[in-house]
Amino acid sequence: MSSLRRSRTLMLGATILAAAACSEQAPVAPRSDAGALASQVAAARTTGRRVIGLQDGHPAAAVIARVRALGGTIVRSHEGAGIVVASGLTDAAAQSLLQQPDVADVVADRLIQWLPPKNLQSGVMAVAAGAKPSPKGAPDDQSGAQFFQQFQWNMRQIRASNVWLLKDGHGKGTTVCDLDTGVDPTHLDLNGKVDLGISTSMVVTEPDILDYNGHGTFVSSQIATNGIGMASVAPEATLCQVKVLDQTGSGFLSDAIAGVIYAADQKVDVINMSFGAYFTVKDPDFKQIVKDFQRAVNYAHRKGVTLVAAAGNGDPNTGLGIDLATDAKDLLAIPAQLDNVISVGATAPMDQQPGTFDNLTSYTNFGYPGVDVYAPGGDFIAGDVIEDLVFGACSSQSNPVCADGLHYSLGAGTSFAAPLVAGEAAVIESDTKGTKAALDQCILKSSDLLSRHVPDRIFGWGRVDVLGGIHCKRIS
Repeated sequence: MSSLRRSRTLMLGATILAAAACSEQAPVAPRSDAGALASQVAAARTTGRRVIGLQDGHPAAAVIARVRALGGTIVRSHEGAGIVVASGLTDAAAQSLLQQPDVADVVADRLIQWLPPKNLQSGVMAVAAGAKPSPKGAPDDQSGAQFFQQFQWNMRQIRASNVWLLKDGHGKGTTVCDLDTGVDPTHLDLNGKVDLGISTSMVVTEPDILDYNGHGTFVSSQIATNGIGMASVAPEATLCQVKVLDQTGSGFLSDAIAGVIYAADQKVDVINMSFGAYFTVKDPDFKQIVKDFQRAVNYAHRKGVTLVAAAGNGDPNTGLGIDLATDAKDLLAIPAQLDNVISVGATAPMDQQPGTFDNLTSYTNFGYPGVDVYAPGGDFIAGDVIEDLVFGACSSQSNPVCADGLHYSLGAGTSFAAPLVAGEAAVIESDTKGTKAALDQCILKSSDLLSRHVPDRIFGWGRVDVLGGIHCKRIS
């Protein structure tokens, strides 16, 4: 077991070879204020929809009737989560609703840039012709996936490769739902892994689950694959995709909220959210947005779902990693900093040299509370070594080169660290049944930090350890 190095690297102008959205790198340095983000408020282009938060324990029927009486239309009703979404309400009608004793808040829906603008994917790689999985149980391998093993250092770093050699603990019987830009279910490594019966889209302009961005396919492939060209944390888990972001990486607040609630209603075990946006206290809707997304998260948590989110890739304005612990009074990273969500930062391989695996990446957000744990996210700062990036499946809908389902791409970002933790949750759940609270605690307290009694101010609970998580759950 190695400990996280208490050092940080400042790198200007860092680049990445292949860009799945949300993979841009930024330099990092500790910060104590949120001044650079004061002007950055998530895009506020509205749909005419309103997100209505109900008072705790109040039924939705009366609010729905009042909305209709005011000339509005019900778009969605999530009574269990205490949320109603309506359209066609004027500002005066919204104010009228606020006077109702069973209404807690009303906020205009908004389009949010949850991911950085999409870059064109490049540097894609193809699996050797006729590739097939090797016999299961090969050393340091889940089922073969030998073709690009040098790129899959992330699986070794979190000891997922050790777990593959165990009889159990491969994610069997669990479902991990990724809320993202969609998925390419025809990719060789994802074919048959996605439950198409429960996968769906919340995006009106993209009613199918296909991935026209590439981000969702890349993220999903970190969780569960067929082991053809790449390994995954939980190879026997079932994937679910709920599209809440369009091909630009944008999505409406109400769609993201609906995605969380929908996934919880499908009785999935884990929800992964490799997206996020910063909201400042200067945003007039700050409190309402936080409350409404928190309602959805709490609803899923009450249903026994483990929720995981990417901590974020620094401040896009300054290129600096954000200390979410100290900046929390001025801004909030949503959904990462919501209660009942495991927030994941990124560690780098640093050319995969012994003793260097626990360095934080050049871009990751940091600071506890704010970032709970870390997982490999890739970096490209130590000699421009492409093997230091994360390896993932390429969507044929976003890149025509990938149409044969045999291609992969490279990237870096906390987006690709979070699904490793989601996969770990599936592995622990499949190996040992028990309370979700114990599972979540085992993810944190089995992480690779010397002192596991209290989290570190900078590094939280440290880098996750899948084998340690299983051991923790077995004895808890």
